[in-house]
Amino acid sequence: MVPLFPLLLASHVVCAVVSLLLFLIRGIPSLVLERPLPGRFFRVAPHVTDTLLLATGIALAWTLSLDPLQVPWLGVKLLLVVVYIALGILAFRLHGPRRWRLVLFTLALLVFADIVAIAVTRSPLGLGSL
Repeated sequence: MVPLFPLLLASHVVCAVVSLLLFLIRGIPSLVLERPLPGRFFRVAPHVTDTLLLATGIALAWTLSLDPLQVPWLGVKLLLVVVYIALGILAFRLHGPRRWRLVLFTLALLVFADIVAIAVTRSPLGLGSL
C-alpha cells in the first residue's frame, strides 16, 4: 500500500508546476504578444488544474490536521491564493492599457512565488524569510 501523504504531496507539487506553466503559456502570448491562444484547451485546462491543486492542498491539510486559522503560514498561503486568482482574472479580463495588464500578470507571478516560498519555508513571511 502506498502511503497517502507522499502521493498527495507529489500530486500537489505537480499540479502547482502545471498551473504555473499554463498561466505562463496563456499569459505570454495574450499579454506580451497580444495574441490569445486559439482553441478551448488553454481556457479550460488551467481551471481543471487549479481545482486539482486546491483539492490536493485541502487533502494535505486534512491529512496533517492543519487548521489555517491556527497555523499562520497556511492561513497566509490561502489568502495569497485568493490574491493570485484575483490578479490573474484582472490580468486576462481587464480592458485597458496593456501595461496595466502586464503589471497585474507580473504581480500574480510574484504572489505565486511567495506562495511557493511560504509552502517551502512554512513561514508566513514567504520570500521575506529567504
